[in-house]
Amino acid sequence: MKSRRLVLLGALALLQAAPVSAHAPLPSIFPAEQASERAQICMGRIEAPRGERKAACDDSLRVELNRSDRADFLASRGWLAQGERAHDAALRDFEAALKATPGHLAALRGRAAVLSALGRHREAEAVIAAGLAAGMAPASLLIDRAGLRERRGDLAGARADLDRSLQREPSSAWARAARARLLQSLGEHDLALVDLDMALELEPAIASHHYRRGLSLSALKRPGEAVAAFDRALRLEPAVPQAWVERGRAFETLGHKEAALASYERALRLDPDSQPGLSRRALVLQRSGRPVQAIAAYGALLEAYPDTVFAFNNRALLLIEQGRQAEALRDLDRALALAPRDGNSLRNRARLLLALGRNGEALGDLDRAGPGRNAIDWGAMRADALLALGRAAPAREAYASVLRARPNDLAMRFGLALAEDMLGDRLAAHAAYDAVLALDPAHAGAIERQEALLPALGRSIEVWPMRLAAFLHSARQQLQREREAFWQAYHAARPQPARPARNEIAELDAALAIDGLDVARLVRRARFGIGQPQREAQARQDIATALAIEPGHPVALVQRARLHLRDGAFAEAVADCEAALRRAPRSVEALFQRARALEARGQGAAALKAYDEVLAVAPANHAALLNRGQLLQRSRQFQRALADFDAALAIDRGDADGWLSRAAVRRALGEPEAAIPDYREALALAPHRIDAALGLTQALVSAQQPSLAIDELGRLIKRHPEQAGFWNMRCLIRAVSGQVAGALPDCEEALRLAPNQSGVLHTRALVLLKRGNLDGAIADYDKALSLDARLAQAWYGRGIAHQRRGDAAEAASDFARALDLDGSAGERYRAYGVTP
Repeated sequence: MKSRRLVLLGALALLQAAPVSAHAPLPSIFPAEQASERAQICMGRIEAPRGERKAACDDSLRVELNRSDRADFLASRGWLAQGERAHDAALRDFEAALKATPGHLAALRGRAAVLSALGRHREAEAVIAAGLAAGMAPASLLIDRAGLRERRGDLAGARADLDRSLQREPSSAWARAARARLLQSLGEHDLALVDLDMALELEPAIASHHYRRGLSLSALKRPGEAVAAFDRALRLEPAVPQAWVERGRAFETLGHKEAALASYERALRLDPDSQPGLSRRALVLQRSGRPVQAIAAYGALLEAYPDTVFAFNNRALLLIEQGRQAEALRDLDRALALAPRDGNSLRNRARLLLALGRNGEALGDLDRAGPGRNAIDWGAMRADALLALGRAAPAREAYASVLRARPNDLAMRFGLALAEDMLGDRLAAHAAYDAVLALDPAHAGAIERQEALLPALGRSIEVWPMRLAAFLHSARQQLQREREAFWQAYHAARPQPARPARNEIAELDAALAIDGLDVARLVRRARFGIGQPQREAQARQDIATALAIEPGHPVALVQRARLHLRDGAFAEAVADCEAALRRAPRSVEALFQRARALEARGQGAAALKAYDEVLAVAPANHAALLNRGQLLQRSRQFQRALADFDAALAIDRGDADGWLSRAAVRRALGEPEAAIPDYREALALAPHRIDAALGLTQALVSAQQPSLAIDELGRLIKRHPEQAGFWNMRCLIRAVSGQVAGALPDCEEALRLAPNQSGVLHTRALVLLKRGNLDGAIADYDKALSLDARLAQAWYGRGIAHQRRGDAAEAASDFARALDLDGSAGERYRAYGVTP
């Protein structure tokens, strides 16, 4: 496309250069930036809806005077009109563009396309021929002419044009795809695959190339590869119903009925009236043994397409299986009203009419239908109808014909015997009944007829051996049934091996290896994978795929919100949860993850309200109670927090976090004695949790039980001897509780592990102060303050040491500095048992 030159009507130079006819009437003046943007929208360089593009073309044509640019706009508007099937408007725009610029390629091609759409194929070809004669973009015009020739049935001419186009431009993906499509229509799928593979090398992200490749692979009986090709197409463009249908067909060929059904369901979500989707769904349900669902599916097909003969026929068969004979007969009557000579419908109605005893009508249907593909079944039904109508001679011939193909068909043998009996040929009837009994010695009907025939033939003596043979046969069958029942009971009574634990992840992996676009399973696998390092990348890909196929899937949106939370993208997490809640307003998980995200963003009040909403929908949600309680605790609403922790523990007493959280609230309320049992419960459930052990230690100290606190720290130190903080804490507790002598070794070990930690130096200074070693205490206080000059307690303690040593000025200075940093420093030292 030529580069455009936007011309402002307000520019004096242009007004002087343009022809007079171009100025009347003067259109409104656009600012240069706005005119440029409107032009780009018209030309499709800026994406916009079709209506906006057309309006942009109208605006641009009102202000543009340059002939070549006007031709561009007219051609663009013409193609938009052509897309809406407004052929007359499109033709006017294309002809106007060609009048402005006679060699305008887009307009020439557009004019040919419109003429072809109007059925004026010869005129369209003449337009293309004129362009080719003028040397205009021959490769593109050859492709266009190939399309025109194909539409009017000249496939050889179309192929020749495409071959010539590719000779000129071998790397044209467009020409490759066009020839592949033509080759597919000719049934030459091997050659079509070659072109499609080359087109994909050039344009790997074009969904239609993958889709057409899938069609050829299906035609070549390579369904596994076809599914993979359709999957690639659908990952690029998931909203194409026919691609889902063809994917379902490939799955059917592979024998994967559930995956096929899921594909058809997806197609029908996109296009509820898709005839192939409705038809294939019903057939798969029927073939997978789900008659009730299949009947409903055929109902949906017939509601959309009431003239579908096979649907009436197949639904009738299913209704017969369900014992709904009257409804089945109505369906078969409708099928035959639409297609009076449909053999399948006639034969199926005949079978039903036989069952209803309407034998004459059944025989009429069979004779009109003819044998079809299964002459034996047709002959059997016809024989039964003839016999039921008393026409024994033709019935005998019909049974004999069937038995030549199926000599061991018991029903046909018995029918033949009845026909011979009706004809009065006792010897022939006796022989026929004998043939039945040879197949089934206990056949009640044959025994009954033989008991009547044998005396008439003077052979009564044979009746008892016949009865004995029937009795022995029945006894053997009964014995076999009893043995089978015994062994079933025996095996059921034996201890059964333990069933292996279900591995749902492995099940999901296996299912998704078959159908990689199963949204429900993709989302479920992602739920398991989030938080597992070896699976999180896969979880992210699963969620991306699920949302590409179904952008508003609420559960997928919530799982993506979880991933955003892990990434620290809290605003995005909130947005995903809000989107999920628009689709599923009572989704507990969406409400819960939204509350988490708001909490993570620091929006405490909003988070509290969000947790309230979770618990309004799910009052027994343990995690929401626990999280809300912790949020209330942080905002110092201790009584409300305590109520939430009580409720959480009533739901799950095996959760260490619940006990630990309640213990912390009780400590904050000044109830250390009540907190101690909660800490012990938490440690019983999670013995190695350091926070629980430290909380218990602090509660014991607050409850004036330092010995127990020291014992608890001893257990912690035994498990974690490398932790300086534990040694330091035990040192401090011993010093404060009067065990000064035992405190110093703990401080020494803490300093060995952390020699430059100001807090540990402060603790040892306190111990030395209490032991009266003022110089040693001052030295430790000095070192602690050199590491952390804002440690108020060290200033205060050093002040006491200076005071006791008689250095009043230094003491006063230290006390002032300490209280300036922390007004409660003196109270802390009084708690340690040390005062000025």
